[in-house]
Amino acid sequence: MSNFDDRFLKLLENRKRDYKTWVPIYCLAMREYVFFGMRGFNHLRFKIDNSPRSPSETMYKLGLIPLIRPAIHLATVVEKYERRISPVGGSHKKVLKEMEYWAVESIVGKSNARIRVVLRRLIGSKQVHFWSVMKLNDNQKSPSVADEDD
Repeated sequence: MSNFDDRFLKLLENRKRDYKTWVPIYCLAMREYVFFGMRGFNHLRFKIDNSPRSPSETMYKLGLIPLIRPAIHLATVVEKYERRISPVGGSHKKVLKEMEYWAVESIVGKSNARIRVVLRRLIGSKQVHFWSVMKLNDNQKSPSVADEDD
């Protein structure tokens, strides 16, 4: 096993262990609590079609995990909103459901990184869940929420 593989597996294990302990956090921008389920964590590793992300992309997203909760908590406005039909479920059983997606952004961390967090809710459900995270460059145009499904 390569050094990269060792680092990847260790980071994955540590981040997953920490993530599983997270309790809902209040999001001022949404005016409600955001929940953290394993679907959100797994989306950091797999695309919406359940194909795996590259190890480097997965490591990038895993590296942003410590910034997720502060970004949600500090966000004061919803930057983007979309309502659309999305596949739900694993690779064996996919069903199309109507979902709502929100993007909130905050500047967080020691390096004052601009972080976008994507949240989603199944229409008819009461809970908003974490879905994805990305770092935005200062000169980067904010991608649409749909871009995070890849």
